[in-house]
Amino acid sequence: MSKLNVVQAFHQYLDYTENWAYKLISNLPDTKNYIISKEYLRFNFYNPDFVFIEFPLKKIDVLGKKGFFTKVFNRLVHYSFNLYPFYVKSVLKDIKIDIFHSHFAYTGWDYIKLAKKLKAKHVVSFYGLDYENLPFREPEWEKRYRKLFKEADLFICEGNHGAKILKNMGCPEEKVVVNRLGVEVENIPFYKREKKEKSLKLVQIASFREKKGHIYTVKAFHKALKDCPNMSLTFVGKGETRKQVEEYVKKENLQDKVSFIDVIDYTQLYSFLKDFDVFIHPSCYSEDRDCEGGAPIVLLDAQATGMPVISTFHCDIPDEVLDGKTGFLAEEKDVESIASFIKKFYFMKKDEYLEFSINARGNVEKYYNIKKNAKNLYNIYRELLKDESS
Repeated sequence: MSKLNVVQAFHQYLDYTENWAYKLISNLPDTKNYIISKEYLRFNFYNPDFVFIEFPLKKIDVLGKKGFFTKVFNRLVHYSFNLYPFYVKSVLKDIKIDIFHSHFAYTGWDYIKLAKKLKAKHVVSFYGLDYENLPFREPEWEKRYRKLFKEADLFICEGNHGAKILKNMGCPEEKVVVNRLGVEVENIPFYKREKKEKSLKLVQIASFREKKGHIYTVKAFHKALKDCPNMSLTFVGKGETRKQVEEYVKKENLQDKVSFIDVIDYTQLYSFLKDFDVFIHPSCYSEDRDCEGGAPIVLLDAQATGMPVISTFHCDIPDEVLDGKTGFLAEEKDVESIASFIKKFYFMKKDEYLEFSINARGNVEKYYNIKKNAKNLYNIYRELLKDESS
């Protein structure tokens, strides 16, 4: 059986918070992957086995200056990106593309015509803001989604919650499948942490966006601190809601208990997590209907190291974090419940904590091994192509 030729399409390739996409594609068996993206971010996600199709024109940054010439040139480059699909087709003109996989719905919309011209089966994966936030903010996307649901061949969600949203939006049930994401478990060390009773070090790693629930993290921490003085909280990330959290910390005089780090080297993530006891991430719907869609992959990273999690009954998080076994789940924005779970871990004895830790690792090994889930994606591709030939 010959290798599949697969176009992996992105809006931009690839933010470090989307490392899960790189791992998924890197672990696909028997495929030749062609990466297309109008813009490329220079991070660590380059695989010598991938073929990257970059647009010849690129935006420029002259010594960090945004002068008149730079602005005009970059504006012209931006508009020229409309020609990118034609460029991709010219590069691939002699290659039979089997699958065209668009990552995020808006990418799928951009490449409806290109997928058809390449005569490939068009697969679209939904992940987060493309579920409800995009059509909420820009109602024209409701019409676009109806067309996308009609013309693309298959839609992939990372869990049953996302699949239900798509079906409720009018996507034909037979076109919706669930395929979990995951992590490279075998490359993640399990740390047997010596958590002390009446002591707790919490960490949250996420871009500061409303749906990540940072404000509920810090409020719950503050509430629990009255009964649990020997605690610390570390935030890692940058973004639009960080100022709000920083102002709360300053107002409540929590500077000696709460710290902020802009970013950590992703290659050092697991050794960084080693120094903490509990990962906290109280995801929620934002005011503009943004959501996790599925669940944050960092919850898997944390659990794979043996770190229990405090999170919420949001989207597919209950599949990733097993309430009462690998962590605790609260209702969205429920500061009181989140604070009570912080207290539970604070007073928890070593033996009980170790049980949570072992369960966390086991859950990831069993259900979220990226090699297994990438093989399942490959099988989904093959099944789609089998339908074509039958």
